[in-house]
Amino acid sequence: MITLTVPAQDRLGVRVFQAALSADEMQRDKAQLLQALFGDPDIDPAHVELFDVADLSDLGLAGYLAEGLGIPEAALQADRPPLDALKGPVVILLSRALHGREVTLSLDPRLTLVGTYREDRPPVHFEPLPTAAATGVLAPPPQPAPPAQRPTAVFVLMALALVLMAVVALWLALG
Repeated sequence: MITLTVPAQDRLGVRVFQAALSADEMQRDKAQLLQALFGDPDIDPAHVELFDVADLSDLGLAGYLAEGLGIPEAALQADRPPLDALKGPVVILLSRALHGREVTLSLDPRLTLVGTYREDRPPVHFEPLPTAAATGVLAPPPQPAPPAQRPTAVFVLMALALVLMAVVALWLALG
């Protein structure tokens, strides 16, 4: 059995596999199929692509990797002829599918590693907003007014007790 170790810090890695899968296997539940192919029960199928290269029509696999996944053209230059010559099912495993953990995958014999690439992600650059409304400091939101004080049940009961005592005292004094 062939194993493939993916380090935890490999966040932009893209691995391309040729997959010897039948049409019936391609129709199976994707999550279960990927778990069987890679030997990892925690693989995230949302970050793994499984398709037949024929579905790419004129774009080709190398074009898809460049345009769809952001692999630099220079990285694909040497592998372009073998990538475009692939036929049948392929699996593209993005490192994000492994949840940022180091993992050793036990590859199913139906998988053949074709190439490993890195996505080209330029650093994020924030520019100031162009309008005057975007300048200044936001004031904190106004505090809500405190709710009106209502007499509590204890206060009402004490008032009734005082009134009752006053009525009893008046009755005793007059009586």
